Amino acid sequence: MNRNDFEWKLEDQWLQTVLNEAQRQLRENNDFKEKFRKEAIETQRQLWQDVGSISISNGLEQVVEFMEFIGTMKRQKRTHEFTRKIQEKYERMILSPYFGRIDFAEKGEEKAEKYYIGVSNLINDDYDFLVYDWRAPISSIFYDYEIGKAKYECPEGTVEGELKLKRQYKINNGKIEYMFDSNLTIDDEILQGMLSKNTDSKMKTIVTTIQREQNRVIRNEEFKNLIVQGPAGSGKTSVALHRIAYLLYKHRDRITPQNIIIFSPNEIFNDYISNVLPDLGEDNMCQTTFKEYMHNALGNGIKKEDYCEMMEYILGSKKEAGYEERITNIKYKSSLEFVDTLKQYADYIAKMDRNFKDIILGDRLIISSEELQELFFKDYIKLPLKRRLQKIKERILFLIEPYEKQRVEEVSSELKDSGNYIDKIEIMERGLAIAKSETKGLYDEINMMTRFDLAEIYKGFFDSLETFANILNSQYDKKKIKEIKRYSLENLRAGKLNYEDQTPLLYLKGILGDLPRTSEIKYVIIDEAQDYTPLQYEILYQLFNHANMTILGDLNQSINPFMNVGDYNNISRIFPKENTCIINLTKSYRSTMEITKFARRLLNKEIDDECVERSGDKPSILGFDNEEKIREKLLYDIKRNKNEGYKSIGIITRTAKETEEVYSFLKDKINVKVILKDDDEYVSDTLVIPAYLAKGLEFDVALIYNAGDENYSSEEERLLLYTACTRALHVLCIYYSGECTPLLNESF
Repeated sequence: MNRNDFEWKLEDQWLQTVLNEAQRQLRENNDFKEKFRKEAIETQRQLWQDVGSISISNGLEQVVEFMEFIGTMKRQKRTHEFTRKIQEKYERMILSPYFGRIDFAEKGEEKAEKYYIGVSNLINDDYDFLVYDWRAPISSIFYDYEIGKAKYECPEGTVEGELKLKRQYKINNGKIEYMFDSNLTIDDEILQGMLSKNTDSKMKTIVTTIQREQNRVIRNEEFKNLIVQGPAGSGKTSVALHRIAYLLYKHRDRITPQNIIIFSPNEIFNDYISNVLPDLGEDNMCQTTFKEYMHNALGNGIKKEDYCEMMEYILGSKKEAGYEERITNIKYKSSLEFVDTLKQYADYIAKMDRNFKDIILGDRLIISSEELQELFFKDYIKLPLKRRLQKIKERILFLIEPYEKQRVEEVSSELKDSGNYIDKIEIMERGLAIAKSETKGLYDEINMMTRFDLAEIYKGFFDSLETFANILNSQYDKKKIKEIKRYSLENLRAGKLNYEDQTPLLYLKGILGDLPRTSEIKYVIIDEAQDYTPLQYEILYQLFNHANMTILGDLNQSINPFMNVGDYNNISRIFPKENTCIINLTKSYRSTMEITKFARRLLNKEIDDECVERSGDKPSILGFDNEEKIREKLLYDIKRNKNEGYKSIGIITRTAKETEEVYSFLKDKINVKVILKDDDEYVSDTLVIPAYLAKGLEFDVALIYNAGDENYSSEEERLLLYTACTRALHVLCIYYSGECTPLLNESF
């Protein structure tokens, strides 16, 4: 038996040991689960036999007994849920218990210990670790080091030593398919195989192929706020989700999924990433989008433009009257200058004189205007505006209450003496009605003095825009500011709230104290960071300034040319510098070298980022006389790529209107799905989708519909086209009619 065969035999023996232990623990868990199931059935039987139906006439004791049963049933439900999760863990383990092994000798020790690394821990009854969770401190060596000196951080401090062996496995259905020792980075072998596969409808875990630079982000707890910049396909979202799994593992005693929130670009993407954490053995955290949060917070009292509607306007209405005026408004309301102007206004609103009046009931002074001023500007000064006004109102009503009661008694006595009323209840109701009618005007006055109308406050901002706007050293002169003021007020008075107006309205709502607290959120993940404006970051910091933030994006994928972050310096100025770190991911793993290099040329600037050396066909650019011929070729290429075994094909259009047209052509000829709105369900198949909704997604084949100069004609659309092209894993084809976009002609 040669050394290689001997190693295989030893590894197979160890695998059987691990599998046997996992199967034993699974059987034990299932026995517990069955026991708990029987106990739950018995509890329900006893509930109906011993307690029966609940009735007040049966006395308080029956209610107490019933609540005890309910408490028992809730505990049984939690236990059942726990055993179900444990069962899923062991079932995953039996299929593939580990993917790596390191032999590590601590400093001062000659003999190296073996550590097998998998998705979960496996510990036997003697407290021996058969498999270490990938998030365990020792496991970081697998991702961070090659053969030689190595170290890892643990609660006791830094452990130094030497990595003597690093082995990687592919185990499927409880059998080793292959294994090899590696002194190279993981992507040189296993990652190549992983990337060459076809994608499907859900994002996969990358736990077996986490790279050193990705691991640096996943385990980083040195800084409260992390800003992560990475090119398309660098695994930013996967890193964010694995970071969540790591935090849940390390801080299980104080963090649950309910303490974590992720802001995704849209609902489509939320659905796409929904399997990652469960595959890692964790429950999903709260998933939302900034748009969803904003729309819920602002309520339904005013008609609000949707994000997709704004994007359709930006991309499809260039020839319409008023387009440039709207774009000027979007640019201004996305600028740092606007943030500063709005902050000044919010500060002014909080400090302005409220014109309080004496509160007089009959001939009695309840509270003077001077006293109200003192409460507002001294006693309650630390509270935000809305809460201060509420406190003032509560104080006034508290002081009025005894006088109101006295007046009701006086009127009731007069009614009783009049002899016109016999029934005591009638006298009391009539007395209360008369007293209320006497104070109605006073209550109206109190409501006006303590009124908080967000829409009126926002209109007031534009009414006085020239007062607060800093025109010196600004690209917005008096004339432009006046035009922005007029345009904004016209829309607001018409009851229309453009998307670019919703963020400032939300900011005012928050800074003036009209948003609920979010203290239970301890970690915030913001994905596609480039598509948030500086004001949106001000809001997020306002909401979650107590939480740790991980912000991930790619400045080259800013799909909205007028409403974006601009530069990460615009974020870092919001967060304390000593608690904030920018980390650059520098390698793309998604596309073939040919697609990656092609897409990067589109940026028309020097890009130093690396890419995985995985070769494929060169992207093709095909010109046609008209769109009808594009669609015929598109149909042919879809069928051809399907026959070649590709699972997911994305037909990426420029607008939703174009998406509808392409879908109408294809739907009766092939099996095809469509996404038109950001809350449509994502299905990986043949899919027609606008480019601005495709960010974050990936397809085996990306077919870019009509990149003619009519569609992608200006510099503002460069990054949108780049984002569309970088969705492709294996095949990229670009069609156009008439003249090809100058964005491609200039560098190809």
